[in-house]
Amino acid sequence: MRAMGVDVLPRILFIDAYDSFSNNIISLLQTDLDVEVTVIKINEPINDFASFLKPFAAVVAGPGPGHPKNPGDVGWFNELWRLKHLDILPVLGICLGFQSLVLAFGGKVDELSEPRHGILRRIRSNGQSMFKGLDNITTVQYHSLHASIENIPESNGIEDTDWFSFSKSGHMCPRLRPLAWDLQLDNPSMSGAPQNKNPRAVLMAVAHATRPFFGVQFHPESVCSNANARKVISGWWMVAQSWNQSHRCQASSPMPAPAVAKGMIAKRSLPSEEKASPTIRGLTNSRATRSPMILEENHSATRTTNGISIISTTDQSAKHENLTKVKVFSQSLGATRITVPDICEILKIQNDEVILLDSELHQRPAVGTCSIFGIITPKSLKLEYNVGTNQVRQLQNGIVTVVDLKSHGGTIFSYLKSFMKQHGAEGGNDDLPFWGGLMGYVTYEACLETIDILTLQQSKNPDLSFVFVERSIVYDHRRQRLHVQSIKPNDWDWICCTFSSLQECQPAAQKPTFKTPFPTRISLPNEHIYKSKIRDCQTFLRQGDSYELCLTTQCTIQTPKLSSPWSLYLCLREHNSAPFAAYLRLGPLTLLSSSPERFLNWSRPAVVKPSKASIPASVNGLGCIAAVDNNQKTSTCQFRPIKGTVNRNPKDPTAQPVTLAQATAILSTDKERAENLMIVDLIRHDLHGVVGSGNVHVKKLMTVEAYATLYQLVTVIEGTLYIEDDDDDQTEKGPPVSCLPENGLHRHHHHHHHQHEFDKSRNNNECTTFSSSRVRHAHYSNNNYDKTGIDVLAASLPPGSMTGAPKRRSCALLQKLEQGRNRGVYSGVVGYLDAGGGGDFSVVIRSAFRWDPESESSLTTLSSSSSLPTSAVTTCSPSSGKDKSSVSQPTIESRKHEFESHSSTSWQGEERKDGAAATVEFAAQPWIIGAGGAVTCLSTEDGEWEEMVVKMRSTMG
Repeated sequence: MRAMGVDVLPRILFIDAYDSFSNNIISLLQTDLDVEVTVIKINEPINDFASFLKPFAAVVAGPGPGHPKNPGDVGWFNELWRLKHLDILPVLGICLGFQSLVLAFGGKVDELSEPRHGILRRIRSNGQSMFKGLDNITTVQYHSLHASIENIPESNGIEDTDWFSFSKSGHMCPRLRPLAWDLQLDNPSMSGAPQNKNPRAVLMAVAHATRPFFGVQFHPESVCSNANARKVISGWWMVAQSWNQSHRCQASSPMPAPAVAKGMIAKRSLPSEEKASPTIRGLTNSRATRSPMILEENHSATRTTNGISIISTTDQSAKHENLTKVKVFSQSLGATRITVPDICEILKIQNDEVILLDSELHQRPAVGTCSIFGIITPKSLKLEYNVGTNQVRQLQNGIVTVVDLKSHGGTIFSYLKSFMKQHGAEGGNDDLPFWGGLMGYVTYEACLETIDILTLQQSKNPDLSFVFVERSIVYDHRRQRLHVQSIKPNDWDWICCTFSSLQECQPAAQKPTFKTPFPTRISLPNEHIYKSKIRDCQTFLRQGDSYELCLTTQCTIQTPKLSSPWSLYLCLREHNSAPFAAYLRLGPLTLLSSSPERFLNWSRPAVVKPSKASIPASVNGLGCIAAVDNNQKTSTCQFRPIKGTVNRNPKDPTAQPVTLAQATAILSTDKERAENLMIVDLIRHDLHGVVGSGNVHVKKLMTVEAYATLYQLVTVIEGTLYIEDDDDDQTEKGPPVSCLPENGLHRHHHHHHHQHEFDKSRNNNECTTFSSSRVRHAHYSNNNYDKTGIDVLAASLPPGSMTGAPKRRSCALLQKLEQGRNRGVYSGVVGYLDAGGGGDFSVVIRSAFRWDPESESSLTTLSSSSSLPTSAVTTCSPSSGKDKSSVSQPTIESRKHEFESHSSTSWQGEERKDGAAATVEFAAQPWIIGAGGAVTCLSTEDGEWEEMVVKMRSTMG
């Protein structure tokens, strides 16, 4: 189609039902079809829906949680099936959209006895319509409900070849014709599931007899669906185009050309009941897409950070800002015998505030071979944030400055992005992952805020805390070299002094073996209650509210008042060495971590060579050739989710340890692979939303890795992020961090409207448009904001391996199941934002943490704005009118019965000279250890309980 001499692509409308796989479908549409995709939510406010649909060639009604009988779960889907005469256009329903189609035309939807979440199945089609020429279709299913258009008898006399002749159209709903089935004869029973409880034939696809309405139950976009499953979408598009040519004269009319010339941007609304998907809007801002089609002229632009839409006015001065990057200064020395504990003890940093990211005892070339020491001094700048506030606290030199986030994009992550843009560094060793920058943590509650899940219990402790590290030591274990670094100007004295101390170090000839040297009091979860919650999880799963729920619990351990956290950490790192171990003392938090799981890593932006570079193909062939500028910078983003656990040491002490081959066999069951696959597809969705369609691939799918106490099923997902080069900006320079005033930061002045102001001013017909990514564009348009790894971080929290899918609905259900208990830093992330542009975060699991009282009597609080409220903390409470997964706040009393108190059985008490046991004074603040597992419909109560206990024991030793 051409408009004013310019080729205009056909437009497809995607209606998103708040699913965590939507962006994968959008990517499939954009990479396999030559189309533009516009996205709205199922509850988007639209005055005249039929008129709104006029410009589109077709509609896709996507998957999502819930039941098609519930209007709140399907929204605009129901209006699609009611279109009449000239308003009718081709529609494809996927999963929930398919079930809604069948229900609308007389079919029924029932629960499956054996729900299929993340299960790979063979589909048999009749070879007609969108299945023409396709056979051998293997695809992933995510459904606990099944649609039917006919009461098919279970007679054994019906052969597999008779299914289609038996039901060419259902007597129950004659307007629908079946196109494909999942036949029991073609698929073995799921491992770990009861035999033959589902119908012998489950309907997988239908077509309306007279209207261009189609539907498929399966997920062709899943990474494990085969190429023929993907081709079903192309087949549907061919049928849809043919119907449009015969029935619609002006399908997919273009938007007005003058609006495009003005460089305006499409807006979208923030629905009141569910949060608008951050990842879908991210596709608009990707380098992989064309400029968005224009829906409304506006001098402000939609910016998505931390998953929240913000209307931001154009600040012309910001376009010309060129911020100075400080230099990295360093000295290195060979280190053949010195260890990570040696370094801490030589420099005497283990008992003060410090951040240690420790990979020494479990090095993996693909994960990391460096340990990082973040040196914290009294003059180090700290950033603290509590959920439910619009303020970040800057702590430095005994002074607290409160900064209003509205002037920095409205969210904590837009603030962090602005902060790191001001505090860049250059000239460091490219082989080292960290030169300096922000190091710290994000709690699970701060993660939930990115998807609009309100915390029911406000914490007095920071929900997010980072410290700006100017001095650091990086231990390159592979090359056996120590690097002493500083991004602080004129800091050679410290570098030389530290270098000299390490050079003169004489480590002990024999390293001590660390064992727990003190008694403990342990409060363990109640087995009966935990198992009852597993049953509750499975009830939600069977109802279609979630595919997978990552249920967690916690135990508390009290240790003697005089015991050392450093000694505890040394015990943990020896007992359960891990590539992402961490020792963190920052503000009131002490964290001892032996995490095996990387959440997200992104590389420093680097120039891509203009040769025939290609993005690696994914497991199912999803890849592309990228056309890039000679000076195009890219950053590789990597996730390494872990789902699937086997204990290396059997319960029976006389039994042999589990081998890798045995663990691989155990982790090859449908249950274990489905757990992992659901999180893989969820992460692909999150990543697609920022890096764009076609720029995500699965590097390694479900391989078994050995760790100190466990075997884990691990997948590696990567995406390519196209980076805008700040070096081309032309303006005045900002000060380096060492020149900052002691009571505050130099600000990067953007003028943003806050989210609530956006809500008040939104238009009734708002949506987001994405263009085909068949060709990669080398330049940002004026409408696209630059993306960095911080955008990927904000769009991907909380970690999918700790939530389940769909993420938002699952998190709301888990909050109810866990009775509003805060997980704290457990299930959150810890890591760094490198001043060179990279970043790395691990998931906080296999860890113990403690909040200690912190005196603030010596701190003076300043406000950066006279309009700020007097309190830095606002109380969050659940909004009225939330969906059925919303929860009321439980009382502390209601959770007391969740735990059972125990004393350490291995300690009998110290003996005094008179033979009596010595009295031990225990610390007031207990250590907290969280653990849990992904509950699916294939889970067993005993199996999930045992998995949780194994994980907890791996931390307790």
